Amino acid sequence: MFKKSALLLFTVFLTLAFGSGAFAAENTDTQKALRLIDAKNAQIDDEIQKASAAADNLQSKYFEDIKGIEGADAFISLRNEQSQLEAALVAETDSAKADSIRAELAPIDNELALSENSLKEKSSDFAGLTDKYNGNLNALISALDTLTSDITANAIQKAAELGVSAQCELKLVKIAHKLVWIDPIQVVGS
Repeated sequence: MFKKSALLLFTVFLTLAFGSGAFAAENTDTQKALRLIDAKNAQIDDEIQKASAAADNLQSKYFEDIKGIEGADAFISLRNEQSQLEAALVAETDSAKADSIRAELAPIDNELALSENSLKEKSSDFAGLTDKYNGNLNALISALDTLTSDITANAIQKAAELGVSAQCELKLVKIAHKLVWIDPIQVVGS
């Protein structure tokens, strides 16, 4: 009986002595991966904020450039109404309320498209300024998407090397008058 107890005690001792190092290393790697993911998500949020601010500046300059064109005031007013609803949509967490906001946005989006086409037909200045603005905005959004996708892919790979599974989880963000899906990182199974 004494031998069995001693053997059991020795086995527990060995497990704790040598096994705890493995657990500690695993825990350290997990913590390192989680800190990495948090840091990269913060970097993505920072890039989104910078792109959003740049897009807002682009849009403000565009509005200044077109405000003297006949009919542009109504277009700008509609764009501002659209922007407020889009901001509410991005912030909304209740799916029923989000659907209600989308329903409210749909006719404004249609009216904006009709207004933009009409103004482009009436004014080559409006058409040129609008095309330039949309081109710059699309380039800014494309650069943001590429940058955040690269950050996410690299962080997911590094987290996997540390033993943590992570994935991209799309997040809706507002960039000027456009809603864009950007890909922060989420730990899988936590």
